[in-house]
Amino acid sequence: MTKPLLTTVDLVRQYGGPVSHAALDPLRSTFRTPGIDGLISFLLVRRCAVVFGDPICATEDKPRLTGAFASYCAGKGWSILFVAVTADLQVYARDRGYASMEFASLLMTDPQNDPEAGPQGRHLRQHLNHTRRTGVTVREHQGEIDAQMEAQTQAACDAWLDDRRGPQMYLGRPRLFDDKVGRRWFLGEQAGKVVGFLSMLWVGGLESQYLINIGFSAPNAPLHTNELMIVTALQALREEGVDSVCLGVGPLEALGRIEGCGAIVEFLSRRLYRLAAKLMHQHGKTVFWEKFGITKREPLYLIFQSSRLRPTELYALLRAFNFSVTG
Repeated sequence: MTKPLLTTVDLVRQYGGPVSHAALDPLRSTFRTPGIDGLISFLLVRRCAVVFGDPICATEDKPRLTGAFASYCAGKGWSILFVAVTADLQVYARDRGYASMEFASLLMTDPQNDPEAGPQGRHLRQHLNHTRRTGVTVREHQGEIDAQMEAQTQAACDAWLDDRRGPQMYLGRPRLFDDKVGRRWFLGEQAGKVVGFLSMLWVGGLESQYLINIGFSAPNAPLHTNELMIVTALQALREEGVDSVCLGVGPLEALGRIEGCGAIVEFLSRRLYRLAAKLMHQHGKTVFWEKFGITKREPLYLIFQSSRLRPTELYALLRAFNFSVTG
């Protein structure tokens, strides 16, 4: 009897990486091919297929699935842009003449190291003690999700989104309580109201088998509510004996290694990235996570099929990251 194929959720949990949860967004398309239990999730923007992360499958199947997807796109006249892929896929792309740019790091920390402990944790400890004195508490929610809690959390999320100003880039609108398999939730509460939310996913495709994928606090939440939720989640993992958790994608301040591009394209790419990073304060996300003791970094890449980096691919990249400017 033929073994049934895994569902999208099961594939993401078993083989997923730091951005593989984007495959669960119903607005994205899915590519699968016979003989491989895996998928590639993509967003089509003006005949450019934008893929977030590595193919979601067993490691040994990644080259075949990527090759099948490349053939599929070529047959339709589409180009491909890979975002936030690992060194494994960068090597595959380099061997085929694609262009690659190191733009971020995969950030990991060890929950067994308490970020509040010792002299290095003094400032974080002071900030969190102040937040605790305002009456903010954090708990892991277990059991069913009732309508009142969901409504309060959604209201806090909407307020957080509405409060953002200036240039913005993000994967998609947060899906707070969808795809419950393999997820854990931590809620920040004050005076009986939800003021913060943190989601943690099980991801089998990483050395760290947990990923913190969403974290926000409402505009009226006390300062450092986000940090309090994070240390609470790390404490829960510490008590369970977990020794590695992924904090997500940490953008670099400037592009790292670039391969497969001409000198002019490399020069312009570095200038453009520096400008974008400055406008959107993307590196600030990396600086934020460093207070929790980064123990390991792995390079993440943008990969372009064309070494010429046509305007179509740049536009597709901005669209895929939902680039916008809010007032």
